[in-house]
Amino acid sequence: MPIHGVDKPVLPQFSRRQKHCLHAYLSANQSPYLPASSKIKSTDTIAEDLYLHGGDPDILRTIAEAWDEAYCLPKTELDWISTSRHRQLVWLLNELRDVVSTTPIDDPTPHYLIQSPTPYIPNPAKALPRQRYDIAIATIDAWPIRVHKKRNQLHAIQQKWERSQLSWRKTKWLNGKDEEQLNWALEYLAKANLSQQRGLTFDCWHSQDTKDKHIYVLGFLDHLYRHSGDLQELFITKMRKTWSQKKYRESEKAKKQVYFSLSDEARQHLRQLEKARKQSKNRIIEDLLSQAVRSKRPG
Repeated sequence: MPIHGVDKPVLPQFSRRQKHCLHAYLSANQSPYLPASSKIKSTDTIAEDLYLHGGDPDILRTIAEAWDEAYCLPKTELDWISTSRHRQLVWLLNELRDVVSTTPIDDPTPHYLIQSPTPYIPNPAKALPRQRYDIAIATIDAWPIRVHKKRNQLHAIQQKWERSQLSWRKTKWLNGKDEEQLNWALEYLAKANLSQQRGLTFDCWHSQDTKDKHIYVLGFLDHLYRHSGDLQELFITKMRKTWSQKKYRESEKAKKQVYFSLSDEARQHLRQLEKARKQSKNRIIEDLLSQAVRSKRPG
């Protein structure tokens, strides 16, 4: 605890990345040299908060430097991770949760660090959009495996992302501005119950905003690759077909059957139009009626 009347020591000037890494590390581990993470009011003020509750600035600085040297990759090796591409960040947080939690921790631990530290496991369901990038990078930095191992793991994760992300061609039918469709898609994913049937866990925070819902749906579909590429392909094909059938049934309900007679000549003309336009007879008649009505409007 700081002593009144004694000059305040110079606190470490951590970067944003270091602050988030330190917070993640202390959230997963109780250091014998520092106060508990519950004493931290904000990641931005982490050095000040720890000092106010008895943390020694020199020890804090030493721990951060030792961790950086042992476990942190250069920023250039993380540049493939976008700060604002939330579809990628949602996928990455789910992937990191699964990979980090199942990777053995068996490297020697540097001095001043907890022996056999526990890795920080992210919770994608609680990561707000503005927090996703910082949490993803902090998870990687707070992962206590040596740099050469982490580099190989991250390279594999990057390659997996490139294979997991569905192309625009396969997802363009999902309209990011169509609230009706997105609500249907969320319900469809929930009913699929893949966590029970396939043991596949996916989490993502989303609000009622259509953009958030769209990211959730795309993130879920990308994450299916973790089980298998075949499952991903079959699932999205069936999902799209189910949506098309739903819209077709709804359009049919809005129509009423009518019966009328046509001359042989009119039927022949209708068959010719059907072949030329590659449309159904019903669609051709509806189009001709619409054109006739528009041509009669004044002006």
